[in-house]
Amino acid sequence: GNIPVTEHIERLMREQRPFVAAYVDLNDFKPFNDQYGYFRGDEMIRLLAAILTARIDARHDFVGHIGGDDFMILFQSDDWETRCRDIIAEFNERARVLFDEEDLAQGGIEGEDRRGARQFFALTTVSIGAVQVPAQAPRRPELIATLAARAKRHAKRGRLGFHRLATTSGELLEPAA
Repeated sequence: GNIPVTEHIERLMREQRPFVAAYVDLNDFKPFNDQYGYFRGDEMIRLLAAILTARIDARHDFVGHIGGDDFMILFQSDDWETRCRDIIAEFNERARVLFDEEDLAQGGIEGEDRRGARQFFALTTVSIGAVQVPAQAPRRPELIATLAARAKRHAKRGRLGFHRLATTSGELLEPAA
């Protein structure tokens, strides 16, 4: 949950270690869950968790489950971007087995959006937004989470799969309130 993620960010900042905060989220998960039910929805979340934990270097990196279909990875591995792109490719391929043949053939499912309107949703995929945090760490873990969430929103909105947020040193070194 959020507490272990926050504690890990605080430790990295206290030790003045550079790291990457990567926010991981499923695209169009709600319509999938609505269509197939919570059992298959949980199966998809477990698949994502298994891929995340298999693709990190447990000696250097940390995976935390924020809740629902949201995860945070705190990377110290130098090849973090390659790991992110590998996670995306592996999940997007392996998640296909959770869809019925008919939905695979049409490339997605019919469902209701958050306002109750019927629409077509593409197959569920994963997006990762990342922010690099230098050794001179920001003073608040919430700032890291906010910036990582901003990067994730950009990745989801553009259906990019991955987005690295470009930040200024002033943005990352925001003074304590």
